[in-house]
Amino acid sequence: MCILYKLTIENYLTIITIFLMAIGSIFALVQWNSTVKIRRSEFLDKILNKLIFDHEMVEAMYIIEYDFIKNNWYKKTFYGSDLEKKLDKYLSYINYILYLHAKNNISYDEFNVIKYEINRIFVSSQLQKYLWNLYHFAIINKENCPYIQIINYGIEEKYFNREFKCNNDLFPRISVYEKNIKPLDKILNISLSEREQNIEK
Repeated sequence: MCILYKLTIENYLTIITIFLMAIGSIFALVQWNSTVKIRRSEFLDKILNKLIFDHEMVEAMYIIEYDFIKNNWYKKTFYGSDLEKKLDKYLSYINYILYLHAKNNISYDEFNVIKYEINRIFVSSQLQKYLWNLYHFAIINKENCPYIQIINYGIEEKYFNREFKCNNDLFPRISVYEKNIKPLDKILNISLSEREQNIEK
């Protein structure tokens, strides 16, 4: 009590100012969190609208999900086709979502909103062959695989064989560069463990 009596008006004003600043900081933090949530919701809404209403993306998703209807779409004629462009556009969106998920930039609940659309791509055996070929082609050429997040997620969730990355003969190689792949593989004579260091895990 003696301490309170000794405080001057200036001291009281300082305490009140600090208290008000603390309240203001808390309010600003709450507002910031609210703004971030709104922006993230808007972002997810845009992605969902793109996945659901973009004609090319819908067509790519349909072909992936029902590839038993259009059997063996992944072959040499796939490269350079309109289907390749549509599929790459669709996979780029999915890969980016999984990148955000891996970095914890979207919450568990937010990810669950689009999880079904993501998981449906793994039912396609043709897509697995495409991603496997693309991954191993990138490894041989010391490049980053453009869809590494999809591959990592597929392995983690056990949609893909656990040897997806390390088995060099899991699927037949199909590529417009097929003639160059095997000779290059032999010329480089790179062990599988060395190749893995050249790619983002």
